[in-house]
Amino acid sequence: MTVDDRHVLGAVFAVALKGSATQAAVARRLGVDDEHIRKAFKRLKDEGRLVASGRILSLTEKGRRSIKVVFIGGGFEVIHPGHLHTIESAKKLGDVLVVAVATDSTIRRRKKREPVSTQEVRARLLSSLRQVDAALVGSEGDIYETLEKVRPDVVALGYDQYHMEGEVAKEAAKRGMRVKVVRLDSPEPDLKTSALLAEY
Repeated sequence: MTVDDRHVLGAVFAVALKGSATQAAVARRLGVDDEHIRKAFKRLKDEGRLVASGRILSLTEKGRRSIKVVFIGGGFEVIHPGHLHTIESAKKLGDVLVVAVATDSTIRRRKKREPVSTQEVRARLLSSLRQVDAALVGSEGDIYETLEKVRPDVVALGYDQYHMEGEVAKEAAKRGMRVKVVRLDSPEPDLKTSALLAEY
C-alpha cells in the first residue's frame, strides 16, 4: 500500500496541531501500520519537507507549502445538513481541513443560553467526520488567536457568519498571514441551529 505524500504531510500537520506528531500517531491517523509509511517518511525527509527531532515529526517550510490548509469555525452545536454542506465544501478547497468550535462561554455570550453540548463534545464529534482533519476548541474571545495557531491558506466562512471577508483578510495580514477568504453558500439557507432548537 502506498500513501500519497500530501496525505502524509497533511496528517503530520493535523496531528501536530493536537499534540505530538510521532510516526505511530501519524500512521494511526492514516489508518496504516508504521511499515507502510516508513519509506514515505524517509523520502519526505530526504526531500527536505519533513524533519524529525527524536520521535517527533514536523513539517519544514517546504513541506508546509506542499499542502493547502483550510480553516472554518462555528458553534456546531447541532450538526445538521447545512453544517455538512459547509464542511464538505470547505474540504474541497484544500488538502487539510481544520475546524474550530466556539467555546462554551462564546455560545453563552452570543446566544444568551447554555450550549447544547460542551465544547469538548462538539470538537470530538467533528473529529469523527472523515472530511475533518483536526477539530480544535477556539480561543477565548479572539478568533485570530486560533487562526494564528493554524496559519491556514484559506479561511472559509459560512453563508450566515457575521465575519466579513475583507475584515478577516485584513486582521490575518496584521498577524503576518496571507490567507484567501471565501464565503460558502448553502443549499438550505433557512436551516439554522437556532431554528432547529426552537422546534423542540
